[in-house]
Amino acid sequence: TFLALSTIFTSPLFLSITACMKEYTELEPLRKLIKESKKGVFFVGGTVRDYLLNKKTKDIDLVTEEDPEKLLKDASFFPLDKERKIFRIIYQDYIIDVAKLQGNSIIEDLKRRDFTINAIAYDIKQKKIIDPLNGLEDLRKGLLKAVSFENLIEDPIRILRAVRFWLFYPFRLEKKTKSYLSEAADHITKTASERLKEELFKIMAHPISYKGIYLMYELKILDYIIPEFSKCRGLFQGKFLGIDLAEHLIYTYKSAEVLLKFIHYFWEDFESMLSIVNSATESNIEKKQILKLSALLHDIAKPKTFLIRNNEYTFWGHDKEGAIIAERVAERLKLSNKTKKSLSSLVSNHMRLHLLARAGEITDKAKGRFFRQLGEDGVMTVLLSLADTLASSGESGFFYIFPFAHELIEFYFNSFLKKEAYQKPILSGYEIMDILNIKPGPQVGKIIKLLLDAQAEGKVKTKEEAIRFIKEEIKNGKR
Repeated sequence: TFLALSTIFTSPLFLSITACMKEYTELEPLRKLIKESKKGVFFVGGTVRDYLLNKKTKDIDLVTEEDPEKLLKDASFFPLDKERKIFRIIYQDYIIDVAKLQGNSIIEDLKRRDFTINAIAYDIKQKKIIDPLNGLEDLRKGLLKAVSFENLIEDPIRILRAVRFWLFYPFRLEKKTKSYLSEAADHITKTASERLKEELFKIMAHPISYKGIYLMYELKILDYIIPEFSKCRGLFQGKFLGIDLAEHLIYTYKSAEVLLKFIHYFWEDFESMLSIVNSATESNIEKKQILKLSALLHDIAKPKTFLIRNNEYTFWGHDKEGAIIAERVAERLKLSNKTKKSLSSLVSNHMRLHLLARAGEITDKAKGRFFRQLGEDGVMTVLLSLADTLASSGESGFFYIFPFAHELIEFYFNSFLKKEAYQKPILSGYEIMDILNIKPGPQVGKIIKLLLDAQAEGKVKTKEEAIRFIKEEIKNGKR
């Protein structure tokens, strides 16, 4: 990116922009559209920007001076915004968005856009670049500059887009634009949840998205996306990283990204770990992003549960209360039920590893119960606990608790997933009801849990032993 930025005006790419754009104009739907058009047709926004940065894109943005719906009459398309006349074509592996020009000219259209680097057009008919706001110069400098404050608040999702562009390319953020983002932060609440979710998780997909999250924290954008976060500011924690609770949450997020980056150093079977953290919970959202979000939320209920007892700060029950808040955050962001459940589980159980480690030894019974309750999320919970420890206690705390974390993960892949005794009771619920002559209800579930614990400890290995065990449990009153 930096090489492209520094050579933009002398590179063959810039000098032969017409030849470069030819690849797009020859795509069948666009070739027909351009041929049908009697007026101006322009490539705009990211299409031009990325080509100038030598980043070939499959996302193409086009504006026309005529009604695009009429020009697309022979193409397969669907509306994105019928009122503003924005339509989408899916062609091969290209996503082509075609929109009616906003305003009376392409200049007016460009002046309504978000950032100067996106306010550059390529006139397909005239074969020339149109750059009314000096976007090319900002592109050369690597400078992210808002067209205007009014344009930001007209469509507040642009606030998050600024963070994403700054993070991914990367660009320097113009001082005035940074001020605009802070001033406009409260307008983010006017954005549709679906758009907010999409942009937020795009940011979180970056391997060092911590930088973007910290910028959002610094500018108080985060406080409007997650209102509960604002209450964490100023609550003293005295952690290894971060003075107050808000900073601790940010640094736990960063620690989670460190663990994900170096996962192959910590785990022998890192490929199995990666298969979990890279698996999708819903479209365009992977578990590693949910891990990061849980890091940002794991102590979110501490302000609510804060009390001073015997001259000490206490936060009893913050994990369970935090899970309730995490569910609310997930609902506001329109996350799927699967994603919401995973996020809530991670926040609810982020103290489990610490509690298990206090005993100095984790039994197979405890390990089996941990993963029966949490499944794959148990692996994510271990990672969250490690990130929390690293942010709270630094390397000394991390390497104290890591052997317990390592033991749990090894157990999951080498024993829990391979032995039915840890997952499946020898006796089914129907068999238990028949043997004990009891009716369906919570008692059956409790007996199954006891049986699984006994199987995990090796006390029960056969069906006969299982029958004797449950009868003995009932006899002793363990229901």
